[in-house]
Amino acid sequence: MSHNVHISDALKTYGNFNAVDHVTIDIKSGELFTLLGPSGCGKTTLLRMIAGFNSIEGGIISFDEKVINGIPAHKRNIGMVFQNYAIFPHLSVFENVAYGLKARKLKKDEIRERVLDALRMVQIEELKDRSPANMSGGQQQRVALARSIVVHPDILLMDEPLSNLDAKLRIQMRLTIKKVQKKLGITTIYVTHDQEEALAISDRIAVMKSGKIQQIGTPKEIYTKPANKFVACFIGTSNILDGRVDENHGGNAKISIADKIVLSAKLKTDYTGPVKISVRPEEFQINKEKNSATAADGIAARISLKTFLGDFINYEVVLESGETVEVNQYLKDIEKEFEIGEAVSLHIAEHKFNVFDISADGWLLNE
Repeated sequence: MSHNVHISDALKTYGNFNAVDHVTIDIKSGELFTLLGPSGCGKTTLLRMIAGFNSIEGGIISFDEKVINGIPAHKRNIGMVFQNYAIFPHLSVFENVAYGLKARKLKKDEIRERVLDALRMVQIEELKDRSPANMSGGQQQRVALARSIVVHPDILLMDEPLSNLDAKLRIQMRLTIKKVQKKLGITTIYVTHDQEEALAISDRIAVMKSGKIQQIGTPKEIYTKPANKFVACFIGTSNILDGRVDENHGGNAKISIADKIVLSAKLKTDYTGPVKISVRPEEFQINKEKNSATAADGIAARISLKTFLGDFINYEVVLESGETVEVNQYLKDIEKEFEIGEAVSLHIAEHKFNVFDISADGWLLNE
């Protein structure tokens, strides 16, 4: 059975340092919810608080209506998948997966049925008699996943489960995890520092920085409407340009960039003045700069680096101001490839940018 997880004003301190700083999150039943952020942001600390491995200095954590703050880890009925697999090297695959069921003193026939079912779900049933020493990293991680789900936990917790795998195996395993999670419908809390992994696997994401939540949303919301400059730059790649709101009538604003481009945007306030503009590399339109008239319609720039990346070409482009930006040109859209040293003109696609205030955090201004 799936459960809601409610985290209210959770606090974890080490001396005067708040590792988890008054965090509040509501995780829906059956959701795959990811805690995402750089190293040291508090995501694993929060996961360990949910698991019962770390104490809670303040706030409440509950599964449905049941407060679990004082419940020992072994009585919380959670499944846990660790970064280092944590499987027993002296036991076979079957014995590793059966370990938790034997501790619960289930009957032998039920143990066998549940273990084989879990191994089928992660597609390693044929390896049930193999030693972990004779398995690849991806296969060992499947054993760890099977062991965590076989006990029918209330909540499944996953701490950087794919970080020790190579790139191709990570993609395969994240698909396996997503399929298994959806099939079981189990509430899952997943920790990673890998932005692409979080976008691919999650129903919703909480982006963390310095122990605090910066934004909670779906992958699409996080990517297209980041709450602040940190989220914009941490999730994928964003070019941050200086801009200015010159006109603003009831939130209907005109914003200039480099005195070349005037953008229209709907802002949340009547603010006028300097702002920061965030543009994803794929949202620039890049054209050959033929003459001064063409340049006047866009930002004049010059190609400084060109990298072929399969389905797109990534250009590093230096603007007249000296700023450097990244521009992606997808092969399906290419009419002309540009070469290093070539003069170009950049345009920003309509409504494909975000506007931030100039505070240190840089919070989103446009709707």
